[in-house]
Amino acid sequence: MKIIDENLPEPSGFRILLKPREIQEKTAGGIILADISKDHQATQTNVSKVLAMGADCYSEHKKAWCRVGDWVLTGKYIGHKFRYGTDEYCIINDDEVIAVVPDEAKVSAK
Repeated sequence: MKIIDENLPEPSGFRILLKPREIQEKTAGGIILADISKDHQATQTNVSKVLAMGADCYSEHKKAWCRVGDWVLTGKYIGHKFRYGTDEYCIINDDEVIAVVPDEAKVSAK
């Protein structure tokens, strides 16, 4: 199993530990976004960074769909979301990754 930060929980089995992308506080032009806009971003875009993978991830496949350090797109209501310290994380099953995102900045809410 690979892990980016030794102080984080270690996912077991075929699970993946994700760190959701930070929500923008203001626009590129400097306008501070209202809470409703930040909530919209959070619920519409499920882009997260892979921080750690359990030892059994993709063990039944010839090739892994993602790696530690990748940005991935996941479903809206999947996984177990939790707070560890002051940060939010999510643990999902390895088959819940929809896509690897080459440039997370290009994914936005519709």
